[in-house]
Amino acid sequence: MTARRLAVTGALLLWAAAAGAQQAIPTPDEFLGYSLGSRFTPHHRILDYFGELARSSELITLHTFGETYEGRPLVLATITSPENRASLDTIRAGVASLADGVDAARAGEIARTSPAIVWLAFGVHGNESSSAEAAMLVASTLLREPSSGLLEGLVILIDPLQNPDGRERYVEWFRRTRGRVPDPNPDSFEHTEPWPGGRFNHYLIDMNRDWSWMSQRESRARVAEYRGWNPQVFVDFHEMGYQSSYFFPPDAKPINANLPEEVEKWLELFGRANAEEFSRRGWPFFVAERFDLFYPGYGDSWPSLRGAIGMTYEVAGHGRGGLVVQRDDGTRLTLADRIDRHFTTAMATLRTAAEHRQALLQYTYGSMRVHLDGARNTFLLLPGSPNFRALLDMLVRQGVRVGVTTAPATIRATRLDREAVESRTFPAGTAVVTTRQPLGGLVQTLLERNPTMSKAFLDEQRLKTEADEPDDFYDLTTWSLPLAMNVEAYVTQAAIPGQLAPVPPPEPASFQPASYGYLVGGNDPGVYRFAGRLVRGGTRFSVAHGELSFGDRTHPRGSIVILKAGNPDDLDRTLEEAALATGVRVVPLESGWIGGTTFGSERLRFVREPRIALIGGPGTSPTSYGMLWYTLDIDTPLPHSRISLEALGGTDLSKYNVLILPNGSYADRIRKRDVDRLKAWISGGGTLVAVKGASAFLRSKDVEISKLKPWAVPRPEGSEEDEAEPQSDQRYNEYRVPGSAFRTTMNDRSHFTYGIPRAPAVLIEGTAAYLPVSHRVDNIVTVAQEDALVSGVAWPESLERVAGSAYLVAEPMGRGSVVTFADEPHYRLFWRGTLPLFLNAVIYSPSFPR
Repeated sequence: MTARRLAVTGALLLWAAAAGAQQAIPTPDEFLGYSLGSRFTPHHRILDYFGELARSSELITLHTFGETYEGRPLVLATITSPENRASLDTIRAGVASLADGVDAARAGEIARTSPAIVWLAFGVHGNESSSAEAAMLVASTLLREPSSGLLEGLVILIDPLQNPDGRERYVEWFRRTRGRVPDPNPDSFEHTEPWPGGRFNHYLIDMNRDWSWMSQRESRARVAEYRGWNPQVFVDFHEMGYQSSYFFPPDAKPINANLPEEVEKWLELFGRANAEEFSRRGWPFFVAERFDLFYPGYGDSWPSLRGAIGMTYEVAGHGRGGLVVQRDDGTRLTLADRIDRHFTTAMATLRTAAEHRQALLQYTYGSMRVHLDGARNTFLLLPGSPNFRALLDMLVRQGVRVGVTTAPATIRATRLDREAVESRTFPAGTAVVTTRQPLGGLVQTLLERNPTMSKAFLDEQRLKTEADEPDDFYDLTTWSLPLAMNVEAYVTQAAIPGQLAPVPPPEPASFQPASYGYLVGGNDPGVYRFAGRLVRGGTRFSVAHGELSFGDRTHPRGSIVILKAGNPDDLDRTLEEAALATGVRVVPLESGWIGGTTFGSERLRFVREPRIALIGGPGTSPTSYGMLWYTLDIDTPLPHSRISLEALGGTDLSKYNVLILPNGSYADRIRKRDVDRLKAWISGGGTLVAVKGASAFLRSKDVEISKLKPWAVPRPEGSEEDEAEPQSDQRYNEYRVPGSAFRTTMNDRSHFTYGIPRAPAVLIEGTAAYLPVSHRVDNIVTVAQEDALVSGVAWPESLERVAGSAYLVAEPMGRGSVVTFADEPHYRLFWRGTLPLFLNAVIYSPSFPR
């Protein structure tokens, strides 16, 4: 059955569930026809089971709140008592008001009389298979044993399958590879998941890193649904390596500094309840290690910043767990074991929440109210950046209150990217976002320059680094949205004079036919999407390699010019449709005479059709490939082909003029004769774009496509040169950069920097750093030599390596070029400040032969 048909079947099933008669509630074993945990349950059978429960009991209802990119439904089950169900709208409104500034007396009344809301989320990573199975057992138990009192004190939300696309990819692979009986040998085929794995969604995006950024369809739908419930407890069920045991809070350090201190008491309370159940059964577990509550994009930290007790539960297993796997200690871990442990923590969590229902509701109120009564930071976001609107939209979709100034205002404020205080006039239309609102902690987290880490934690990491031990930085150490989106921002504690208006809707696109041609500004937020539509439609257009001034406006480099001459007669209709679809402002041109550079100038470069191939498959990083794929397919749609690395040797390269190599390990995967073909293709005018680790292959001795040199430990004077890779300093763990932002300088005369009004901050993660090439013009973006670190953590040894290093380099080879990005140019699809660098490389490089 196709995914689309499954979605329709699911919708019909939910309708039937609402209308059907009540009957005995089946266990998962009875419904499935086999023991839960003896095999993997396909996603549609899990949803079928929830539909059967809804048909069999008035205690549960289902509704679909979205669908995946492959057309599978996203379903939420609501389980509660008949009395609560009868007043569910009142309950939801009351709980929502706790996070909306209601007075203390009313909050107390709501806490005394309302059930708490608990959201149990299963299966965000598709190859962490036990949690979606456990969801069925949790729901069945709640409905078959309703006398426990849980349903009176709680409204329980079960999100049984957060990532059905990834789960289906994993389960179908496993079913094809297992034998008649499962093999516990971890070396066997069924324990070695192939590229790209089932962890990710359709576009290979890790949705457990996407809650704040909402880049994916599933994330946006789930955030919208979450805002309709505002739960007091949110649990995200995961799996980790099969050799481990079980993790539940308290969390490891660091804890996000914008969370209430009281959150740690709650984490310990729930942790102790889980520990009691595990101790009674003799099961091992660990707490306060490895998994922190810091990065705001997780399914525990994002709810925590919204007044919930957000928690991650991790059971041993993961993609290598299969149905049964032999561990090093001689024990065998089964899928049934993993289900049982998740079921146990889920039920312990529900009992604990019910026992502390009133206090949890008061916590939600207090954690929101504290920002209304506390100190105020006000962030000022200046209009004019291409990503200004995208940043505001991201905040508004999360329920953050944003206003805009209606008149110019002079305010003393601190530039966000530096510790520089200045008095300046902010224009009308400046966005104002204050922390004095219920979501003030989320505002501070997403917009502040530097997330706060305790000195004790940083000192401990320094000691570990000096001792040559792995550090405990679990994820990024910066994510500041103004830096990520290259939006000029300030912060102040002063009051903002004048009235604020709501964020206005985007101006509707309009199109006025012209007799000569049309222009779209190079800094227009939709210019690249517009260019993509022109490419797909075969429209002839040019790009301005310098500023164009006429009338009372100056249009920046990278502006698109479309002349009627040489284009089809239906050009007006084509451009009008493109303008409406992308929201760009199309400037009509009535004459070729503008008093300066004219539209026949050689400074306007005709854009050749970019014929793009994105390389993927084993050897490439799934997430790197996924970010680039989503960029080209959805974010900024451009015609492109996706080619397996394994098939590259048999590919006719003359069909393409741009090849993209994502981050990955290419050694021994591309044969010598194919390297020679690549060199000839580049020399003939091709553009090879290499991201992060792909550079190591291109500059290896047997390839030498790239002449980039990595930073090396400085050698003592008089020592001999060594052309090999740089020496390590005999360490096992290098001084890595744990996801931090750095200032840059950029070549603002290059076509690579179209659409970037000022040098962007770049995100760097890892240990690689490249020396600038000898020809200055080829160093497109370079990390600043002085005061390089703008946000996040970098040890002095890391700064020595990164400061002054090349971030984006374009090396000539014949008539073509090799373009290298030191790190991901569209990291997690929210670091948009560097995205134009990539788009310029793939759209315009064929039109700028070397």
